[in-house]
Amino acid sequence: MPADLVRAERAPSAARSTFQVTLDFVLCAAAIAGVILVPGLWKFLPALALGVVLARMFVLGHDACHGSLFRSKLANEIVGRLLFLPTLTTYSLWHVGHNVAHHGFANLKGRDQVWVPFSPEEWEALPRWRRGLERVYRSVWGFGLYYLVELWWNKLLFPTKRHVGAKRRIFVVDSIVSIAVAVGYLTFLVAMAYVTDQPWWALVLLGAVLPFLLWNWIMGTVIFIHHTSPEMVWFDKRSEWLKLRKVDDLTRDYHFPLGLDKLLHGIMLHRAHHYDPGIPNYRLKRATARLMAEGIAQARATVAGWRFLRDLSKRCALYDYRAKQWLAFPRTGAAAVPA
Repeated sequence: MPADLVRAERAPSAARSTFQVTLDFVLCAAAIAGVILVPGLWKFLPALALGVVLARMFVLGHDACHGSLFRSKLANEIVGRLLFLPTLTTYSLWHVGHNVAHHGFANLKGRDQVWVPFSPEEWEALPRWRRGLERVYRSVWGFGLYYLVELWWNKLLFPTKRHVGAKRRIFVVDSIVSIAVAVGYLTFLVAMAYVTDQPWWALVLLGAVLPFLLWNWIMGTVIFIHHTSPEMVWFDKRSEWLKLRKVDDLTRDYHFPLGLDKLLHGIMLHRAHHYDPGIPNYRLKRATARLMAEGIAQARATVAGWRFLRDLSKRCALYDYRAKQWLAFPRTGAAAVPA
């Protein structure tokens, strides 16, 4: 792969990045104000909007963590931490799990940590409760639960050494800051409920719990389809991974119906991002066209609607690492079915 192929797309625009960050903070404040001030059941609308804005802010924080939002490393670290706080994402732990483990070893079992599929042999060795949990995780409704438990809770908030491999002071500090922000925000919502004479539980539910759960579902869904499909390849041998991996094998590009993917700052164009994580979100489209023109990426983007997600979750549940083939979950007493 030519090292300078996407050099023109790498340089971030401070003005454009600042506009994106400012806009999303304003949208976040507006959605919170809507939850507090809009009457009755109409509060659900700003609550749902807040969940989407949390996803948008996370994408920008994700860019900052890759160093692609601003030229300055310090600016990226400060702004990235601020953008991550609304989703209670710890900057330092995300950097280790995502930048180092995921991008450094994408789709390599044992190093990558995101949506790693069990082999049929591993599946047979799992206790019944864990099989049931995996079935839930890999259902359309369970994508958010997977992210909430397996990534956020286990790896992004006071993780044990078993989940991150090492303990560092910055991990603890970032986790404490996230908890402090959560407590402060919940206290704010309860105070607003008192001031506006509303049930505190309603504001907490619609201003914090529902948006956070929606954010988890959006994030779980996005990373699921980015690394799960009948054409996507996983490896359990590093030598094989080094020799055979290709951009189209490791991830794919997607669009959502009605252009909803545009709400997520272009992150659904994921091949260019994996090719060079230093490309800002607003240049991924141009970088993707360059990769397609050079033949590095060949598959066209897929439209991922509800039916597609449901079908994908059923077809791609387990993975045969020797045959390089996805398998559906087996029925009781039956063998796994190829995707």
